[in-house]
Parts: sequence; C-alpha cells; structure tokens
Amino acid sequence: MKLMVLDGNSVVNRAYYGVRQLTTRDGQPTNGVFGFLQILHKLLTDDAPDALCVTFDLRAPTFRHELYEGYKASRTGMPDDLAAQMPVLREVLDALNIPRFELAGWEADDLIGAIAARCEAAGWDCVIVTGDKDSFQLVTDHVRVRHVKSRMGQTETRDYTPATFFDEYGFTPEKIVDLKALMGDSSDEIPGVKGIGEKTAMDLVQRYGTIDAIFADVPALDIKDGVRKKLLEGEESARMSYTLATIRRDAPFDFTPEACARRAPDNDKLYGLFRRLEFNKFIERYNLHEPQAEREEHALPETVTVMVAADASAFRAAIQATELYPIAVRADATLDKIAVAVGGTAYVLSRDTTANYDALLCELFAAPVLKAGHDVKDVLRGLGELGVESGGWVQDTALAAYLLSPTDKTYDLATLARVYLNITLAAAPDAQLSLFDETDDTATITAEVAAIAALNPLLSQKLGDANLAELLTDMELPLCATLADMERAGVLVDRAALTTFGNMLSLRITELEEAVTASAGRPFKINSPKQLGEVLFDELHLPAPKRTKTGYSTNIDVLDRLEGYHPIIGQIKEYRELTKLKSTYADGLLKVIAPDGRIHTSFQMTVTATGRLSSTEPNLQNIPVRRELGAELRRMFIAAPGNTLVDADYSQIELRLLAHIADDEIMRRAFIDGEDIHAVTASQVFGVPLELVTPLMRSRAKAVNFGIVYGISAFSLSNDIGVTVAEAKQYMENYLEKYSGVRAYMSDIVERAKRDGYVATLFGRRRSLPELRSSDHNVRSFGERVALNMPVQGTAADIMKIAMNGVHARIARENLSARLLLQVHDELIVECPDEETDAVSRLLQEEMENAAHLSVPLTAETHAGRSWADAK
Repeated sequence: MKLMVLDGNSVVNRAYYGVRQLTTRDGQPTNGVFGFLQILHKLLTDDAPDALCVTFDLRAPTFRHELYEGYKASRTGMPDDLAAQMPVLREVLDALNIPRFELAGWEADDLIGAIAARCEAAGWDCVIVTGDKDSFQLVTDHVRVRHVKSRMGQTETRDYTPATFFDEYGFTPEKIVDLKALMGDSSDEIPGVKGIGEKTAMDLVQRYGTIDAIFADVPALDIKDGVRKKLLEGEESARMSYTLATIRRDAPFDFTPEACARRAPDNDKLYGLFRRLEFNKFIERYNLHEPQAEREEHALPETVTVMVAADASAFRAAIQATELYPIAVRADATLDKIAVAVGGTAYVLSRDTTANYDALLCELFAAPVLKAGHDVKDVLRGLGELGVESGGWVQDTALAAYLLSPTDKTYDLATLARVYLNITLAAAPDAQLSLFDETDDTATITAEVAAIAALNPLLSQKLGDANLAELLTDMELPLCATLADMERAGVLVDRAALTTFGNMLSLRITELEEAVTASAGRPFKINSPKQLGEVLFDELHLPAPKRTKTGYSTNIDVLDRLEGYHPIIGQIKEYRELTKLKSTYADGLLKVIAPDGRIHTSFQMTVTATGRLSSTEPNLQNIPVRRELGAELRRMFIAAPGNTLVDADYSQIELRLLAHIADDEIMRRAFIDGEDIHAVTASQVFGVPLELVTPLMRSRAKAVNFGIVYGISAFSLSNDIGVTVAEAKQYMENYLEKYSGVRAYMSDIVERAKRDGYVATLFGRRRSLPELRSSDHNVRSFGERVALNMPVQGTAADIMKIAMNGVHARIARENLSARLLLQVHDELIVECPDEETDAVSRLLQEEMENAAHLSVPLTAETHAGRSWADAK
C-alpha cells in the first residue's frame, strides 16, 4: 500500500510561479490553485497512490523560532495574490475529500516526517511531494521524495530514492542535516558555520559522515588550517543549525494511513467551486455534473415540437404572436436544420421533414420579430447564400460574452451554458431536457436553442450593468451583416500570376539551398535548428548564443545579431523568408481559391482582446507588405473585369487617438495644422528646428511615436533603431518631457486601471486587468503596457467598425453596385464598377473620416487601381 503526502505550501508556491497569471471574471486570482490541481492530477496519474493527504504551515511560531530568533526572520510573506488563493485551495481540497493536516507550533515538514514514520511503522510506502530539499533526510527504502521545481514557466519533478540521492550527493540521505549544519540554509536563515560554503561542507560530509565525527577531533582532520579555524569557532552554531534543520517525527496529531484512503470528491461542493473559479476543464476531468437543485433552477424548455408539413401553421402562429420578447434561433452549419424557441416551446424545422422549408425560412427571418442567436454572422452568411434577407437581431450570445470578457479562450455555446447557466449541454437527449426520441443532432440543436433563450436575458442584464449594451446593438450586431456580405463577396485572385509567382520563388529557393550548402561546406537540413546550429557555431565558429536543452537557438533575433559575420547568415534569412512566402501564401492561397475564382476569408469577431477583427482560412490580414516580394503578393488580388479596387487607409489613426485621449496640446496642434507628426516629434526630441530634421531623425522619432503607444521599453527601442539602451532611454525621456500630456496620460491611465480593474475605449469597450495586482514584476509590467495601449488600439478598432458599417449601409442606401471586400488593419478595400470609382472614393473617405468626432481630424487617403497593390 502506498500513501502520498503533499507539502501544500511548497507545491502551491511552485505552481503559482509555474502558471501564468489567471483570474476569474470578478478578479479572483486562480493560477496557484489551477497549477496545484494540474500537478496533483499528474502525480495521481503517474503514481496511483492508495491514500493521499496534504500538509500546510500555519503562521504561528514553532519551537525553532524559540530556539533561534533569527530563524526565517527576514523571509517575506507570500505574494498577496497567492495568499488570497490559500483559503480557496483548502476549500478545494475539502471538496476533493483529501485530508489536510496543519498544527500550531509545528511546520508542515514535521507533520510530513511524522506521516512518513507512521507509514513505515504500518508497513506502507510513502511518497513525499515537495519543492523543498529538507525532506530528503526522510528518504529510506520505503520513503521516496518527489521533488517539484519550476523552470522557465514549467513545473518539473524528480524522484529521490536512497540510490538516486547518493548518486547526486555522495552520502546517505539522513546526512543532509549534517550538510546544512555546516553550510547553513539561506532560505530558512539557518546560520551553519560561518565561512563554510556548500563545496567545503559537501567534502566534509562525504569524507567524515556526520558533525559528531567531524567535531570529535577537529585538529586531526585532513583539512586546510582556515577551515579548521572556522570549524573550531563555529561548533556551537553548527549543532544549533543541526537541530533547526532536523525534521521532527513526533508531531502530536491523529493520523493513520488508512484514514487517508482516496475517496470520490463531493460532486456538489466541487462543482460549485470549479464553477466559481471558472475551471471548466476540471469539471470535465473530474466528471462532475451540476447539482440537482441547480438543474431544476436552470431547466431548459421541456416541450419540443418537430415541424412537419401538417403543423407548420402552429409555428407560423407562434412567430406572429411574438411581439417584444426575442425568439431564439439556432441553425446548423448548412442551414438544413433550424431550431426556434418561442414561449417555452422549441420548434425544429428540417429541410428533410418540413414542407416548403425555404419559404418558412424566408417567413421566419424576414418577420418583424426580435431575434436572438449565437454566431449570428455565420447564420446571416448562410442566409445570404440562399438569398434570404434577415433583420431584427438584438442578441448574439457569443458576442455578448466576448464583450463581457474579451480575453476568454472560447465563446462556444456549451461553454457559455456551463459558465452562465450551470447547464451541461447534452449531445443526446437526457432526462432533464425531456427531448423526443430523435437523432442526436436534433436533440443537440434543440438543447442549444433552449440555452440561447435562457442566456439572452441574463447576458443582456450583464451588458446593461457594464454599459456595454449599445456596443452590442449599435456596433457589433450591425457588423455581423456587414461581414457576412464581405465573406460572401470574397476577393478575386489572379490564379495564373500567383502560380508564376510561386514558380519564381521555387527557383530562387533552390538557388539559396545551393548557396547555403556551399557556404557551409556540406549539405544539411536548413530547416533543422539543431543541424543549423552545428553548422553555424561548431563548424563555422560564429559567436554562439547560450545553448538550450535542445541545442543552439537559431531564431531571427540570433541571426540578426550575426549579420555581417558570414555570407551564410543573409542566405539563411532570405531562404526562410521565401520558403514562408511560398508555403503560406503562394501555395496556401492557391488552395483556397473557390470555384468562382475568389478567396472567401472568414472574419473573426471574438479573437482579439482589443476588439480588432482577425481573419482565417486564409488570414488576409497578415499579407506582408514591407518587402518587395511580399508586396508583390498584393498584385495577385485584382478587380473583376470592368471593375476597380478602391483602397482607403486611415492616416496615423492611433497617434491621432493618442493626441485626443491624452489631450496633448503639442501633438494635437501638429495634427490640426496638418504637419508631419514624425518630423514634429523629431524636432521636439532632438531639439532642432523643424526644417533641420534629417531623415534619420524622423525615422527614429517615428519609432518612438509608435513605440510609446505600445508601451515599448528602452531596450526594445534600442534594438529597433540601432542605438544604445542609454540613447533610447534618453529619446523616450525627451519625448515625454516635450509631450507632457502623453506623460500625464501614461501615469493616469495605469492608476485608473488599478483602481477600476479595467480600461476602456472611447466607446466603452472594456478589458479587465487583473495583471496589475500581480506580485510578479513581469506580469504587472505587461498589465501596465496593456493599460496604456488598449484604450488607443481598442478605440481605433471601434472606429474602423463604425466606418465599415457606415460604408456598407451607404452603398446599399445609394443603390451602388460596389461591394466592401476586405478590412486589413487600418484600411478598407471596395470593389466597384469603373464608373462608380469617384463616388466610392468619396463615400469611403467621408464615412471613415466621420466615424468619430475627435479634437484632431481623422484623415483617410483613398487610391484606386486594378489590383490591391495598384490601389495602395
């Protein structure tokens, strides 16, 4: 039989530093508890103990403090955000039915020592899990220590048995107390012998065994005179240190290994805790289910009607009778099956079983009735393919949840049902849903539409409480229709030119492979970091970076630092660039050209925390533009015959927003007067008249301008512009001295974020910042950078969405044939008949420049051409 005991404080401390900052929506830090549970799961999977318990330290002083007042005297307490998690961890352990032991006046190590001794006495094996090395003294043939440590953000473990301990230390486990008696322990402030370090102490213990043997006859020891003198002067301290370092095994508390036998968790308590902590994966891992009382409280509609030709009239009547309260709609990916929840009844329409299905679709979606859905954009795109118009959407549960918590990983309906309703959506009928005897997908779609109906009022209330309701109804929901039409339109691609471009890249890649092989003096796999590292650093003897576990790093930062040392560096960099261009774009784009010759990307509305859109399949927002070959890709995106592409691009929108939000008079005046903001900044930073600003000064000032918006550090700026860190720091200080409004903003916004717990855009979009409360400097610094740039970047994203909706609506209002095709960063691309070019150019500029009214002008520049490149 085997018992596992965890040193609770030690393990949660390692877990805390091994897991990135995590918080619940209401700001409760959870990374320590989350990491502890991850470690526990792995331990139980690997070891499968028969019994399990956890020990904790208490704040009360122990006998060691009474023996030596310096014991742990200056040790700082645990970080505030970890201390806040300790009561929660105890709750979780209680709900898991894992016994925990803590005793005033005794350390957790002593409790572990007693547990190990009693296990051995009872004939049990014992596994001790800890991040401290103190427990190594307990290792025997029946007691093993699994040592936990955090390394580079990862948690690692290593087992110590008598054999593995001896291999590492050269003496038996119990003598680690003698080692600490000599060298001391800085973490616990055990003094040891003054002047004796680890190397000397190890040698003494390996040769003489114990401090008793060492101090029995110090003058006779074969040691240096200096060491002898230190031992003679430090014997008293050594013996006290020995007592301090010795784990007691006689702690007075009730314990038997049998009483710690593993038991099933308390489902209701653990489910409630994991729901509160938002540990949805652990709910699944422990196979938990919502308590019966909550199931009844959040019960979904129980009556389900399957539509057939004979009873379509009942469905129509239900829709027509609905006035103010939204109906809930859920469709499958192909719109071949739709469920509609109306007044507690869920109707299912199916192309296979419902007569006049398409006509019913038109009636449903064209009806002047309010509608709630999930992923409304995808529904609208599918309806558009069928030529069905739809309006009246007042809720999208995915978008609502995204606005409430924009950093969540997923907004799928099953997750929202679990998080907000305590409901687990079944993939097949279950007793609680009381569904009909139908196929699994019908049962699923019915449960989902019922969940949408239940989520709608709850999310609407939360949006209202957070002043986010208008953001959903006035910006995000209209954008669903805009994006659905853009996705259906797609953008035309010159397939022949793209093929030729790919062939040209292939030839150049082959030439580079030959050049790299010649430079290296032998063939090797260029894409293998290991082989490339061997060539660069072992064979060509270039300045080597620090080795990692897998070998030398050969990332772009390393290659940039090696530029100029050898021709192979430039060859490898070009090879990497061209192979990515070919695989990702030349070949990748050819694969996704639809039968109509166009690429139909999918715009994602719930990915970025700032509100910016992204695109997938393919990602058209990542088309490279700065290098000549990358920019050439834009020539492949063309207008249809008789049409033109019109491109409108905001000019320096984020800097203009910074000037407005920070209310910086110098920056505002530059934009109002139409001056070159980068030249003005160079004049301010370098202290020269505007007319004497050089191109180099302007380039460096431009980097400072944009760097400030993104919270750049002096180190990063120095790398970007090729100056020393001291010079970069001086540039930033000069910048903030001249732009005093920006300096005040940077200070004020961080303080406001700490007070409120979030930052917001000019339109109210929020991002919570629990990172600002972290005790970890790097995490806190990240939070400060986000606090600085999110209001600017997020507002830019909001303004772009307003402009897109304005352009889309105005094209329809003016009965133009033009179509909005793409949004990429700060630009919009419209395809229109040649004769509409002037009207569309004017329309784009007006809608974009009037999307928001700031204290500085918004400026959009338009260009037209046959290809995207020509229109830039």
